[in-house]
Amino acid sequence: MPPVNRRVSLVVTMGERFVTRELRGTGVTSGTAPLLLELREAGDCTPAALARAAGVDKSHVTRSLRLLQTVGLVEVTPDPADGRQLRVSLTARGMSVADSAERAMSKWLAIVSEGTSPADLQTVDAVFDTFYANAVRHLADQ
Repeated sequence: MPPVNRRVSLVVTMGERFVTRELRGTGVTSGTAPLLLELREAGDCTPAALARAAGVDKSHVTRSLRLLQTVGLVEVTPDPADGRQLRVSLTARGMSVADSAERAMSKWLAIVSEGTSPADLQTVDAVFDTFYANAVRHLADQ
């Protein structure tokens, strides 16, 4: 396999460290930030829907929600239509931290894409859209 595989992995790992440092003191890490962003987009949802949307397993979501609830970023309540299910939503503080996570991720993208032409960025974006669609399809099949 060409070295792009290793380089992508390294850039992702470095980006995770960067985002975690940027979010220091919020109770959020690079591992929980995507959940906040998904919740911001979804409004509220079940933990299972959140796991599917974020592409992570349910146990990760369960542990992460427990942590995020402890630091006051999410609210977990029984589903009014089906009390056996839970609904998860962001608190006002969670919305603010989600915005901070988005800014941190954008800052990292600006750092790693410095000197890249707009046309090349569009190509990279299209390639990663394909990567993402393939990953979602693969995980859905399992």
